Amino acid sequence: MGIWEILGIEPTDNPAQIKKAYAKKLKVHNPEVDPEGFQRLREAYDLALKFTRNDKRDPEMQEETIHLQPSRRLYEQWHSEPAEEEQPSYDPPQRLTLFDRFLEEPTQEVVSQEEIPIPKRYDFTENYDHSERSMNPDDMVERFFRRTQDLYDNYHERIQLENWRELLNDEAMWNVGCHQVIDTRFLHFLEEHYHLPHEVWMLLDSHFQWREKSEKLASQLSGRFIAYLNGQLNQIFTLRYHSFENRDDLDIEAFLEWRSDALFALMENDWETAQSYLAKAHALYALDPDLIRLQGEYFLRTGNKNRAFHTFDQLIRLDPDNIDAYLYRARLFLEKGDATDAIKDCEEILTRMPELWDARSLLGKGYLQLGEWEKAQEVFQEILSHNPSDIDAKICLTQIQSPFNRMTEPPVSKQAKAVRRKNLQTLGLPGRLARFKQFFALYTRRNIWTIIFLLLLHYAMFAVVSMKLDMTSEQMFDSLVNKYKPVQIKTVEEMKQTPLGYQVEFTLTKASYINMLRVYDKEKYPEPKAEFIPAAKAKERDLLNSDTGYVNVGYLGQQLIIAITDYDHAKEIHDKQSITMRGTLKAVPDGEMLPVIVNALEKRKHPYQSILVTDTYINAKPDLEEKGWTGSWLLGILAMIAMLYYIRIIREFPKTRKALTFH
Repeated sequence: MGIWEILGIEPTDNPAQIKKAYAKKLKVHNPEVDPEGFQRLREAYDLALKFTRNDKRDPEMQEETIHLQPSRRLYEQWHSEPAEEEQPSYDPPQRLTLFDRFLEEPTQEVVSQEEIPIPKRYDFTENYDHSERSMNPDDMVERFFRRTQDLYDNYHERIQLENWRELLNDEAMWNVGCHQVIDTRFLHFLEEHYHLPHEVWMLLDSHFQWREKSEKLASQLSGRFIAYLNGQLNQIFTLRYHSFENRDDLDIEAFLEWRSDALFALMENDWETAQSYLAKAHALYALDPDLIRLQGEYFLRTGNKNRAFHTFDQLIRLDPDNIDAYLYRARLFLEKGDATDAIKDCEEILTRMPELWDARSLLGKGYLQLGEWEKAQEVFQEILSHNPSDIDAKICLTQIQSPFNRMTEPPVSKQAKAVRRKNLQTLGLPGRLARFKQFFALYTRRNIWTIIFLLLLHYAMFAVVSMKLDMTSEQMFDSLVNKYKPVQIKTVEEMKQTPLGYQVEFTLTKASYINMLRVYDKEKYPEPKAEFIPAAKAKERDLLNSDTGYVNVGYLGQQLIIAITDYDHAKEIHDKQSITMRGTLKAVPDGEMLPVIVNALEKRKHPYQSILVTDTYINAKPDLEEKGWTGSWLLGILAMIAMLYYIRIIREFPKTRKALTFH
C-alpha cells in the first residue's frame, strides 16, 4: 500500500494538505488502540513531507517531474543507493495532537531524474526496518523521567505550559507499554513535585484521565495529595506561580513549600500549624496574592474578622481582579451591617461572573438588610429559578414575606389614634386598658369551672407523661425548664453528665460538614426511618427537603463529637469551621448511622481515632421519629377532652364581648 493511499489523499506537494490528512487519520489509528496502524501512518506522513521538501529544493526538476508518481521518486530516494551504503535513518515518531505544530525534519537531496528507474508502487511495510526506529522501552521511560526532572528543576521553564506539552509528545508516550509504566509512576513523581500551575494539571489530566480513576488512586496515594489533586482539577482552590518570574533574589522553592504546607494545614483545620507556615512564607515574600488570600482565610476561620477584613481589602488593592477577595469582603460587610458596601462588591463580582450564585445570594441579603424587599424578592426568585432546592433562598423569601406584607398595608396615622383617644375621654368612655380589665373579669366569672377543669386535665396529662417517661414531677419540671434554658456544656465530661433528651448549648471548633445527610424516603418506608447517605446520592434520589439533616463533626474541648444540623447551621460550619448552637443530647442508635459516619471520616483522612465520641451525639435538627405521638392511649383521650374544652372557651370570647356592651 502506497503512502498516499495510507494518508487517503491524491499525490500532492502541499504540506498543509498532508498535515490535514494526517490529523484526520490520527482519529482512526489511535496509537493506544492500533499501534501498528499508527506506525504505518506516521511513516507515510514522514515520507510524504520529505517528498514535498525535496521537491521544493530543485525547482527545475519539480517542473519536469510533477506528473510522475510521487511513490516512484520516493522509491528512488531509498533504493537507488548502492547496497553497501547505509540507508538513511529517521527519528522515532513523536506524539502529536490536532492542536500541536507538526515537527519539521531535515531534507535530503533529490535524486536526479536520469537515475529514476521504471516506476514501482512503494510498499514500505516490506522494505522498512522498524527495529532501526525503536528503543528499549525501559530506556525510553528513564529518558522520559530524566526530561521530567530536568523540566521541574528549572522553575521558569516549569511554569510554561508549552514545555509540558512538548514533554508529553515524547516518543515514550506513543509506546503502549511505556505509556502504562509512565501512567503508574507519574503521579508518584508529582506527589513530591506538585508546585505546578493549574493549566499544567489540566493538561496532564487530559492525557492521564486521573479524575476518572479517582477511586483507584485514593488507595495508592496519600490522602493529603489526593485532596490537593482534586482541588486543582476541580478548581476548588488553585495557587498561582507566575508572580515570581522576576524574583531572582527569592528562594522560590522554600516559599512554595511553606505556602502549600499552610494550605494543607487550613484544609485540615490545624490553625497552629497554618499560622507557623503562613508566617514563614510571609517573611520570604509578603506580596503574593495567594498567600494573602490564605492569610485572610486563616483569620476568618479563627474568628478574627477584623484582621480578615483588612487582609481581603489589601488583596483587592493588590489584585483588583480577585473574585474570591470581593466575595469574602462582601460577606464581612454584611456581618458588620454595611449592606451598601456589600452590594457594591457583589455588583462588581456579577459584572465579571454573572453566573456566580453565591454573589447573587449575598446581593439579595444586602437588599434584605436595607429593607428593599422588592429587589431582594426578585434576586431570590431568580436564584430559585436556577436551583429550586436552594434552601437558603427559600428561607430568605420567607423572611421577606412578612415585612413586605406589612409595608403594603396602609399605616394607621398616629394623629388619628390620638384624636380617637381624646374623643373617648371626652365622652367618658373607658380606655383600652380599662375595657380589657372589664373583659377579663367578666370572662373569668362566666368560665371559671371550665378553666378549673382544664387545669385538672393538664395535671392529669402531665402525670401520664411523667409515668410514660419514668420521670418524677421534679424531673418533668426540669425538662420543661430545660427547653427554654438549655444546659451549657464545654467539654465531653459535662456532656456525659447531662441526661439524654436534654437541650444543650455548645460551641464546636475545627468543625466541618462531612458531606453526609440524614434523609427520609417516605415512599420506600411508610413509617419514619432515617437513612445516612452521601449528599450526591440524596440529590440523585431527590430526597432533599425540609426534613433533611446535615451531618457534621467538630471538637467539643479535646474530643470530636457528631452533630446533626439544618442547612443554615451546616453552611455556617462550612464557612467558619466553628459554631455556637443548641441541640438535643441523644444516644447513637444501633444501625447504620455510626458505621456510615466513621467510613466518611476515613475517606476524608480525618484523625478521629480515640477522640470520636461514639455513644452520644447532638441533634440540632429534629428527626421525624421525634415528631411522632409520645405517650399512651390515656394521654390521647385526655388530650381530646382538653381540645373540646378549649373549643368551648374560645367560643366564649365573642359572647363575653357582646355581654360586656350591656354592662
